[in-house]
Amino acid sequence: MRSISKFLTITLLTIIASNQGIAQLHPMESLGREIFDSFRGSKFSNFYNRTIFSLNEDSFKSFLFGIRNKSIRDDLINLHKQNFPENTTFDEKWKIAFKHQWRQQLRHIASYTPSKIREESFIPILKEANEYEVQWKTTRLLAIEALLPVNWKNGRFHIKGDLDLDANNSNSRVLYLDRNLNYRLTLDKMTYSKTFMIGTEKEDSEKNYKKGILGNGSGQGDILLKFDSQTPSQLFYFCPDQEGAGGPIIIKDFDDLNKPNQRTDVLLTFSYDEPARAFQIIIKDALLSQKGAIFTERPKFLGEVSLPRGLSFPN
Repeated sequence: MRSISKFLTITLLTIIASNQGIAQLHPMESLGREIFDSFRGSKFSNFYNRTIFSLNEDSFKSFLFGIRNKSIRDDLINLHKQNFPENTTFDEKWKIAFKHQWRQQLRHIASYTPSKIREESFIPILKEANEYEVQWKTTRLLAIEALLPVNWKNGRFHIKGDLDLDANNSNSRVLYLDRNLNYRLTLDKMTYSKTFMIGTEKEDSEKNYKKGILGNGSGQGDILLKFDSQTPSQLFYFCPDQEGAGGPIIIKDFDDLNKPNQRTDVLLTFSYDEPARAFQIIIKDALLSQKGAIFTERPKFLGEVSLPRGLSFPN
């Protein structure tokens, strides 16, 4: 009887979801699932296909040229040793630097062979997990989250993010967030006496926004965010005790191209053992490309951790 009831409940939820429309899986969540499954099934090929090193020449060239990230473009422009013509604009400098530098960057990428990546990035995580006697087949993925460290410096909050190309929109205080992606904001010890709040108006604690947020204004612990189609396109983060500490939050769909292409750290939390213990892996500097989300830096096994805020072990 209980099984029939469960079946009817699942069927009803499926019908409701099909009528209302199912939220599209965010590419960063898709990346997290595939990387976790690559460890769980010991499938290096799936891991490798999600790296920047798997891009062929045409894909890499298109990916690099079209990237909307001022920091990355600045780095490539600074590698250009020749003097630029007088009064050259930033966009013109980028085109010149790209033309002379992209093949060199491709050669650097190509020097990391699949076997080298397997030995330096994939196998070490399996070995470190083995030290905790993790049996991957019985692990449970608890969360896939974009990790945003928050610290306090010079009288304001600083949050990881990349600048836009447009000089008019390039502001380090602007925080770009995507809908349908879980975010975990981790406040360091410098922020402990500074309440972090998100609201619909600047500097107004009476207008704090609660939907899709856990820990808003608590002043301690991680803050969890997940915004949906009903979330306003702009919110604000601030400290109610200190004016000028925050800035705007711009919320967009993941496929909206009118935003910087940001490097995202994806945090995987999973459980193992009885009683259950929590472990984490961080996928560093993931970016959106033509083939979906790919990562550009070596993932790291963070080991056993206390169960993070907002998560629970499966029954």
